[in-house]
Amino acid sequence: MLIGLLTAFLLLHYGSHSSELTGQLDQTAALIKQDVADEARRKQALTIVANMKTIATASAKQRENSIDALNKLLAKREVSASDIKLAAQPLVTEDRATTEKLLDLHFKLKTVLTASEWALVFPGPAKGPEGAKKTTRSNAAIEVSFVSGAPIPGLRAAC
Repeated sequence: MLIGLLTAFLLLHYGSHSSELTGQLDQTAALIKQDVADEARRKQALTIVANMKTIATASAKQRENSIDALNKLLAKREVSASDIKLAAQPLVTEDRATTEKLLDLHFKLKTVLTASEWALVFPGPAKGPEGAKKTTRSNAAIEVSFVSGAPIPGLRAAC
């Protein structure tokens, strides 16, 4: 039962952050409208961002359904650890598929925008004060994994 509680806790607290992601995608679309002068490329970029938003929203709904099914299973006292693992597996699979789709679209967007437009639409992190904690490659991997809600294949090996 402890496994069930831990699984539920992790899913509920580190699950899908769809509203955060869709807000970021809305901001990206606004910056594309502002900073991409070529109308054809702007339309293509906005279509890609709209597809990303659609995928994120659909994934969040599917994830919610999967979490509901898992919670129903966890409410049963006699549930076994293997049943919990089996019920949690679709969440992992769905998150991985969503992450791969979003990454594919991200790289497609990168081919549409010029380097200067990319820098305007996706500015680097703001420079912090001296002595501020710097993000290491391993911290970045943890942050990416946390935001997406799923591990990114091969990312851990690169750190």
